[in-house]
Amino acid sequence: MRISSRNLGFGIMFLLGLILAFSPVDKMNISKVADRELLLSQLHSQSNYIEAEDVAHWIIDKEPGVLIVDIRPAGDYRKYHIPGSINIPLEKLLEKSSLELMDPSGTLVLASNGNTKASQAWLLLKEKGYDDVYVLHGGMNHWVKAFSAPQKPVEPYTDDEVFRYQFRLAAGPAMMGTARAATVNREAPVKPRTIKRKRRSVKKKVDEGC
Repeated sequence: MRISSRNLGFGIMFLLGLILAFSPVDKMNISKVADRELLLSQLHSQSNYIEAEDVAHWIIDKEPGVLIVDIRPAGDYRKYHIPGSINIPLEKLLEKSSLELMDPSGTLVLASNGNTKASQAWLLLKEKGYDDVYVLHGGMNHWVKAFSAPQKPVEPYTDDEVFRYQFRLAAGPAMMGTARAATVNREAPVKPRTIKRKRRSVKKKVDEGC
């Protein structure tokens, strides 16, 4: 049976389509796109954020494997920073020497002045293969406000609001660098809890800078 050139062309195009559909390279590309869509979804939902109180608990409890990375300029870091944090400015984040300081199997908390730049750093590290990475919700601006001048809740208030206020009062000196974490008053009426490392949705938006 004689095959026309037109039918032959359609046949070749069909075979090429099958090859591309089952190509490992194509599957890798699709997977990469899906991964990026997931990351963007997490950024949009703010489920990559961690609250200041959770980070403070980790510091006080000396939670193993946790590293706080301050991505602000070195000058800002020298003025004040979270106890135990290291300084890697955003523009140096992906340098070899910087990546060597961050354990991919550990937990990273990224801190900037606000949320925007820390979220950019989060995206860069996630694409580098770092899995357990968080953005400090509200950044250093919120951290200073929370622990240097905690606001007493106004009635009607919930138990959680009271416990959060009491914890900020007790932990404030240590979190602002004016005392060691070991000197925090453990007898303060702070609600005991276990912090689980999981993505959580954020109900209230906090953004006080970059």
